[in-house]
Amino acid sequence: METMIMRMPLRERKKQAIQNSVLQAAKQLFREKGYTAVTVSEIADYADISVKTLFTYFRSKEDLAFQDEILFCNELIQCLLGRKEEDSIFEAFKHFLWNLIQSIDPEELVDSLPGFHPWMDSPELEQRYLLLWEHYELRLADALQLERGTIEFNPILRVVAGQMVSVLRILGSKAFKEYLKPIPIALRHRALEKWLLGSLEMISGIQGYSQLMKIH
Repeated sequence: METMIMRMPLRERKKQAIQNSVLQAAKQLFREKGYTAVTVSEIADYADISVKTLFTYFRSKEDLAFQDEILFCNELIQCLLGRKEEDSIFEAFKHFLWNLIQSIDPEELVDSLPGFHPWMDSPELEQRYLLLWEHYELRLADALQLERGTIEFNPILRVVAGQMVSVLRILGSKAFKEYLKPIPIALRHRALEKWLLGSLEMISGIQGYSQLMKIH
């Protein structure tokens, strides 16, 4: 990543640096004060830029609140499309989630999973949060369609995308966060692994989607 950034033109590197600065400022303030209590002006001040400059990079405070989840979806799509030729979509999805949960410190597990940012519990973000999963499903389905060289709607690919999103949606839910909290820190990873393996078993049928596509 650092090598890639260094190869960018200076102007692009500066843009990237400002975007990162604004995003980090917003996340810090959201953690400390909660989403509702933070203003765009405060975020701009914290990042040492003007409000006008902030809006050249992000359309709204909501976009800042959900930027990590947008990037997470980008990473997932890259993982699925960049999988090894011998791997199925299901296997790539399984590896992605498994590597994700293994990379998180047990003490930060609850607040580090996608969708678990504390500020997302704000009532102001409820509708946007619900739309997030619909956007995930659409983006995943579109990516799979493009991989197959078609832009026409395919209901099978939409089901495949929906199955993957169903796991992500539960993983990022407030209810799941509450489920993990009472579990001793030392046992949280084990509990999460057990849940993930069970959930993947339930959607393992998407392994056969390639065969289904051949008859449609």
